[in-house]
Amino acid sequence: MTYPARWGGSLLPLLVLTGVLVGLGVGAAPGMAASGAGSQDSGDPSESSSPSEPASVGATPEPDTLMVSLPLQDAVDQALDRGQAVGLAQEQILRAEEEIDQVRAGALPRVTGDLNYNRALRTIFDDLSAPPPANEEDGEENPFADLPFGRPNTWIASLRVTQPLYVGGRVRTGLEIADQVRESLRHNLTETELETVMEVRDTYFQAVFAERLLEIAEGSYELAEAQLRQVESFAEQGTASDFDVLTARVERDNLEPEIVQARNARDVAVLNLKRLVNLPEDAELDLTTPLDVRVAEVDPTPLREAARDRPVVRAAQEQISIGQGQVRIAQADYLPTVSAFAEFGWQAFPESVSPFDDNWREDWNVGLQVSIPIFNGFETRARIREAQSGVRSAELEFEQLWQSLHVELEATLGEFDRALAQIEARRATVGEAERAVELAELRFAAGSATALELSNARLLLQQARVNEAQALLEYVNALSRLERAAGGQVPLLNDRLTTPSPAQPGDAGGSQEREELER
Repeated sequence: MTYPARWGGSLLPLLVLTGVLVGLGVGAAPGMAASGAGSQDSGDPSESSSPSEPASVGATPEPDTLMVSLPLQDAVDQALDRGQAVGLAQEQILRAEEEIDQVRAGALPRVTGDLNYNRALRTIFDDLSAPPPANEEDGEENPFADLPFGRPNTWIASLRVTQPLYVGGRVRTGLEIADQVRESLRHNLTETELETVMEVRDTYFQAVFAERLLEIAEGSYELAEAQLRQVESFAEQGTASDFDVLTARVERDNLEPEIVQARNARDVAVLNLKRLVNLPEDAELDLTTPLDVRVAEVDPTPLREAARDRPVVRAAQEQISIGQGQVRIAQADYLPTVSAFAEFGWQAFPESVSPFDDNWREDWNVGLQVSIPIFNGFETRARIREAQSGVRSAELEFEQLWQSLHVELEATLGEFDRALAQIEARRATVGEAERAVELAELRFAAGSATALELSNARLLLQQARVNEAQALLEYVNALSRLERAAGGQVPLLNDRLTTPSPAQPGDAGGSQEREELER
């Protein structure tokens, strides 16, 4: 679902807030179990395949590969703790805090100090002579000797204190806007975290789904290998033809590209998951949360109520308030400003460069300054109209956002209903396909069915298992998106995750079929 540009990225109100990309370290999540792969069982069905299986079908990890046990919740926590998108949103909040301090500084006094030294090389007073004293015998001093005119060395020190008394409400409104910007960024952080959680969940279960497809493909290969050995045994006894042997061998060989394709898809999905949770690329992941969930309906009423209070909705409301504050600040340009000031000055005119060779003369002043705007070329009016236009745009974008969120929620509810209906149908189809394979095997062992019929039955079973896994993936993705659409206020997925069963779902019935074939 696409949102207006104002809500998809950083909010840019009166305070210009931009993101800072944060370099994050890469490592395994704290608390994750890690051990050398050399002492671990890979659990890959292809490792137990027959010697006739090509080397590309079975793959074993490197002896020094790091094995990381990664449950779903650990993956989510790792992404929230080290994800770049979350880090960017957090940095924006920190920057907003600094912007608030800058606005607050406008209400505090300003103190500046200056120190100036001037060396006169030639002045207009050089050719002037002081009038002689009235009585030279009295030795009266020159009355102009202490005047600052034409002195070769001049030192001036000053201290100025300015305190704003009235600025038309700019500071108060600016602080309100700064607080609203901070709240908007916090809502954006929550939205970013929710988006990250959904992305990690989707990627995690995509990797689990790819692993299950690989297991199904490898299980089918083992069944085809067992069937080939059985047909070859029948051919030796004279109960099967060369055509049956050739058909069984072609069926087995046709499964090899499917295994390679499934393994490549699994590797890509796992690599994408490592990127999201910042794990080393050479780490082997053990995804311990299976693609097994409790199937149940959801109540749309609390979801619709929670969607009205999503963080992105609150951020949009804050944006409208920010625009209204900008209008008040623009209108304040019509009002006068009042400030008080105090200046403290000291001057010295020593004969030498050193300022300590003369007495410092004091010059202290206090005052009040009033600035009244009279005419600025209609600039204030233009800024007010611009701010008012920003408020109207924010209100229209809020309506657009709300409509988009409503459509997103209803579409996600529809996807959930479709996934829920498919799961039951896919599971029933798997049961029927397993029964069909059992009957085909019995008929083939009795000589009343051909190898082609048995191959078709197994192909249908493989496709039924793939469809079941696909329906489960769509179901968990729909649950995750419903949580996202409700702003994370209605938990759905974690309550429906089930613990893994002793037998892998992809191998359900597969081991029994292999035993029957071998017998």
